[in-house]
Amino acid sequence: MQIPVPPDPGGIDGVLPTVNADVYIPSGTARLPLVQLSHAWPGTLKEFPLSGWGRRLASRGFVVVVSDRRGGSTLAAQPALDQPVDIIDLSSQVNSEDILRVVRWAIAQSKVRGSPLAGRVDARRIAIGGHSLGAYHATFAAVKSQTEGPKLSALLLLDPSDERLGQNTLDSALAQTPHLKIPTIDLASEENQHPVMCNMDDGNDCTLVAPQQYKALSASTVKLGLKVIGSVHEDVEDPSTIGTKDSKAHLLLYQRYAMAWTEWWLRHDCSARPYLGGSGSARDVRAGKISVYPGATPLKRCRDRP
Repeated sequence: MQIPVPPDPGGIDGVLPTVNADVYIPSGTARLPLVQLSHAWPGTLKEFPLSGWGRRLASRGFVVVVSDRRGGSTLAAQPALDQPVDIIDLSSQVNSEDILRVVRWAIAQSKVRGSPLAGRVDARRIAIGGHSLGAYHATFAAVKSQTEGPKLSALLLLDPSDERLGQNTLDSALAQTPHLKIPTIDLASEENQHPVMCNMDDGNDCTLVAPQQYKALSASTVKLGLKVIGSVHEDVEDPSTIGTKDSKAHLLLYQRYAMAWTEWWLRHDCSARPYLGGSGSARDVRAGKISVYPGATPLKRCRDRP
């Protein structure tokens, strides 16, 4: 679908008029939780369908919107702007606000008779997330949502990057992270597997910040962080890009834990709890598939859930 967005003076990409999105709607008539996902850089939303995130989440009873950024949705307009493509794609202000605009659009469409989303979106149960640069923008969007709305139930950071290389500025996702109050899962790749990208601790030429972003979360923020052992950054979104023989298995682990977090916070699904610090995640730790970062928030027992 093509979603109209208003002009935004916050960045050069704000002059572009639309955002493209793939929308996955489970069959039936029930009002369902909403999940919005943002893709990595470079590229467009076309890479996400290759890894099946939208279809798999929809199969579990979520309405899913995988949204593009204005620069990706309006490639033909870029040369006329006389600006580098990465500037158009990296504006934290425009792109994070667009994430919230896409969510608001989906909520509004649920009230429009004849819309594919008519009557299908539960505005009380919403998660946003993204991979790499998509997680960077989702961080800003999540912080903004706490004052601007809509209210979010969960945040999914899928091997996040920081375009500003961790500088302590308002344009750094790491600087925004301590302000997050939304239940957040932070999933990391094995940074030493990357020939170019690496962990921020290795210097300012590296942009992967999952461990640092997890540490930057407030002590009062409900959180879970883990590493998919042996995985590379691209395994999250499109394992065929720079894949290994284990890339598909790594992708399934990213999906397992992101979906468990989403099912717990949006659907109150007790079957997800074993993978959020219980027997399921312990089994994957023993098998050498994941490692769990310290400081995870203990979850309530299922019988205490609403």
